[in-house]
Amino acid sequence: MSTKPFPLEKLFGSRTRVKVITLFTTGISRPYYVREISRAVNERLNAVRRELDILMKIGMLNSYESKRRKYYTLKPDFVLNKELTSIMAKAGPLIEDSLFKNIEKLGDVQFACATGIFTQSENSPTDLFIIGTIDEQKLKYFARLIEHQIGHEITYTPITLNEYRYRRNFNDMFLRQIFTNPYTVIINHLEGDLRPETNTRHQAALV
Repeated sequence: MSTKPFPLEKLFGSRTRVKVITLFTTGISRPYYVREISRAVNERLNAVRRELDILMKIGMLNSYESKRRKYYTLKPDFVLNKELTSIMAKAGPLIEDSLFKNIEKLGDVQFACATGIFTQSENSPTDLFIIGTIDEQKLKYFARLIEHQIGHEITYTPITLNEYRYRRNFNDMFLRQIFTNPYTVIINHLEGDLRPETNTRHQAALV
């Protein structure tokens, strides 16, 4: 049974399209709205809208509306996801995602990773996992800002470094559920023997 050839010419048709593809394939896996994409890739709104329409037509992106905004997400079963992620990561430059830009201001953050909704990990017990001494009120406000930006509620879990050490020594189920599913490292200041084993979607600090 023959399959219809994929229209590769539709993928790399413009500079703006390359930037948009890079944003969706190499950054945090999350919803983006049009103005946010335009700021991230530093291109005009009309140009970004045009490229998003094209990427929707070829089946790379999904979209939905929430609170008067139209959001776009990477389609998880798009046929070229893995290949595009590899190509864009190697070709560079990557597009900076400002979503977690100020996370270090929450306190003494030793480690932070995005998982769950951000990596399409349905089995992960949380969306944002942080190790360190964290200001709970600042974290609550920080989470609300993220929710406003992505148009979706998130769960977050802060634990102290001592609690992390304790849980790690007892092969804690919660930690196993996080680190055996895809996650993206945001900050990692942990010493070598405390660092989680590599099982990330993108093993690189984002801030």
